[in-house]
Amino acid sequence: MSEDRYNLDDIIKNSFEEAIEYFNKNGIKVEGLKLIILESPELLIQKYGKDKVNENTGGWYDSGTIYIIKNSIKNVVDRVSSNLNEISNINIFTISRNGVLWPVPINDNDIKKVIAKADAESILIHEIGHHIFGKGNWRASFVELLGYFYKNELYRYPKVYEIMEENTKRCEKFIQEKDPSPYSLGYCFANDIIYAYENILNKNKESPKLNIKDTIEKIKYISEDYYVEITKTFNMILNDYIAIAKTLNAKYAMLNWIVNCLLEKPPNMTKNI
Repeated sequence: MSEDRYNLDDIIKNSFEEAIEYFNKNGIKVEGLKLIILESPELLIQKYGKDKVNENTGGWYDSGTIYIIKNSIKNVVDRVSSNLNEISNINIFTISRNGVLWPVPINDNDIKKVIAKADAESILIHEIGHHIFGKGNWRASFVELLGYFYKNELYRYPKVYEIMEENTKRCEKFIQEKDPSPYSLGYCFANDIIYAYENILNKNKESPKLNIKDTIEKIKYISEDYYVEITKTFNMILNDYIAIAKTLNAKYAMLNWIVNCLLEKPPNMTKNI
């Protein structure tokens, strides 16, 4: 499928406006942002240096301006679309961002357009996170997944929670690394918080339990100096909970089977009644 089936500039511009509208609608004031779309990161490399910007950079924030790199999004679209298996019978697939799986609902027949939209939206929300918090990729990454999840109402999809459980295992490995990525850990913390709120505490999946405004306000008071320990502690507790819950569910299923077997009348007794 060629790129001319969709307009990447329009996708980026629309995603930018939609993200700002979403945050403002939910009480998180986002004002005065400017969007600049670049084909490649070359201008940013010249301005900020290769130690800060590289060929894989997808977005950049500086003083009220968000830069989005089209080549980065195109590369993601090509990579993901070429590795997708048959998806005609599913309504959601995943994109890996810094090793964390992102659920992507299929809401268009053009899969490349769906991927481009998901990637562009994620990058834009991340940079908006910098607009809200300033420097620090752990917080911006937390806002990125949080905003993407709730903007797309992913809490409605049962399959999402299976994906998030897989992420808790992946995150356990990331945390043990010598120098863990703040991007990955920001995604991990958001993944675990969302899972706890929406799959454990929320009985009604039609509407969210987590309040995104309150959550973002609370994150402002968490020091990034402790983001590894904070993410590690929450992930450890959540993994323990999931393991215990699965064990109890398995035992309940076994108990239910035994009770049903005991209450059934044996064949020889049935004949004599």
